[in-house]
Amino acid sequence: MNDTPLNPQCAAHLAAFVERLKVLRFSPATLICREHSMRRFFQWLGGRGQADVRDVTKQTVRDFQEYLLGRYTTHTVHVHLISLRRFFEHLEKTDALLVNPCEGVSLPKLEDRLPRNVLTPDEARRILDAPDPGTKKGIRDRAILEMFYSTGIRLEEMTRLTVHDVDLSGYVRVNRGKGAKDRVVPLGAKAGECVRDYLEKVRVEWAKDNRDERALWLSWRWPHQPLKKQIIAVMARQYARAALAKTISPHVWRHTCATHLVSNGANIAYAQLLLGHRTLRTTQIYTRVSVPEVKVTHAETHPRKAEPSPTEIKTAHAPLESLPMKMRATYHQKP
Repeated sequence: MNDTPLNPQCAAHLAAFVERLKVLRFSPATLICREHSMRRFFQWLGGRGQADVRDVTKQTVRDFQEYLLGRYTTHTVHVHLISLRRFFEHLEKTDALLVNPCEGVSLPKLEDRLPRNVLTPDEARRILDAPDPGTKKGIRDRAILEMFYSTGIRLEEMTRLTVHDVDLSGYVRVNRGKGAKDRVVPLGAKAGECVRDYLEKVRVEWAKDNRDERALWLSWRWPHQPLKKQIIAVMARQYARAALAKTISPHVWRHTCATHLVSNGANIAYAQLLLGHRTLRTTQIYTRVSVPEVKVTHAETHPRKAEPSPTEIKTAHAPLESLPMKMRATYHQKP
């Protein structure tokens, strides 16, 4: 997408739309996504010689969908069209339009994508052990990684945590998660211990010059400002490269947390609440295990497992010569 300025009318409508989303307490990430999608649409529209949103028809929306499908994945197209829907719903509600051109336009069906790069328990352990516990930065980084693995929270949610959001008895309050919803998630004992070490041994010293700072995660560099999400993401990738020689995004920890919980018998409804999913359908991707896991489970649990194999049955039979004459005659009788 280029940086061509929008025409004044489109820019004004977009600014009002974003402001409305802010009032509804959508997350900063959602605001950026919606604005990005609408800018793409407006610039595509301008390329067709259209400048007035009142000229957009249902066919215009379908043409835009076809344009996107020829260039992006189904998921990306879905995201852009959802933004378009919400924008025109906003114009309809504010009487800027009489008819919503997105009404009746179907979204492309999303493929059910399985999480990629889910860590094994051993890989997770190796990354968690990578930070140096002998340094303040290492103590902080270990606490962040442990919290990612224990709670399954998103990068944006991790960045917004304050000292008041962590209850060391075993809970973390996630403020304004996806969909502008708050939730409380459990904090495991190991993660809680690491966070306590960070608070008592590191953060208390880093926050000496600014006792009003409430952000949980602070930079190790003076003046110890709150960590930005880009810094946390880079840190997570660096430890993964050092431990496994491969790139791991912070979101992989979310998939890993959910996958390991469900694999170890956690109820799917529990995983839904932990991750903050609106529907169980989203969470159900974690119930799909690999074919080798299915094979192992089948071998261990199928009712026929306890029965002897044909080979075992054959070898277990006594030789015919060892049977009494009466039984031999019975054996040879035809059915």
